[in-house]
Amino acid sequence: MVFAMSDFIIVGGGGHGRVVHEVLEALGHRVTGYTDLEPVEHAKASYMGPDSALLEAPLLSVRDLALGIGKVGTAHLRMAVLGRLALRGYRFPTIQARGAIVHQDIIIGMGTQIMDGAVVVTGSRLGRGCIINTRASVDHDCRLGDNVHVAPGAVLCGDVTVGNNGMIGAGATLVPGIRLCADCVVGAGATVVRSIEQPGIYVGTPARRIQ
Repeated sequence: MVFAMSDFIIVGGGGHGRVVHEVLEALGHRVTGYTDLEPVEHAKASYMGPDSALLEAPLLSVRDLALGIGKVGTAHLRMAVLGRLALRGYRFPTIQARGAIVHQDIIIGMGTQIMDGAVVVTGSRLGRGCIINTRASVDHDCRLGDNVHVAPGAVLCGDVTVGNNGMIGAGATLVPGIRLCADCVVGAGATVVRSIEQPGIYVGTPARRIQ
């Protein structure tokens, strides 16, 4: 995590990118620009062009990047972008909003973001490029792989494991000890009461596979 004031570029200027911008400014950082396929309405920073502006141009003096690309499924786009830009020489610090509660012994992977009102407690391990979104809760000893999104208001009870690219929908609940394999989507408001070993989309209470 970056504690001293730093300049950032946000990769992605949509809704999630704007939230990340606000979080960074509240932490005392400065956002000098953002990349996207085209300029985004209501963006607060200067438009720098598509991601190729970072990949193909000489390495910029601003080296700290933040992923502003949201995640609503199991797509690997965020990790692909993170990987290419990290190889190019850019950094993806972890970001922890001022309004988040994060215990001191948490391990947090590169580029992971913990947003306002989120709670992550003792013994938990978060992989690279995760989003713990607004008011989400990750209880003790949870294990999250890379590119996992815990959407607003979702609850992971103690000792839950979520595999790579998992998507836990808004308001969903995973009961203690549940294990989710990689590439699972848990729908909004669903309740997962048994471990899941087959990738797919799971909805309802108790959650069942629909695709």
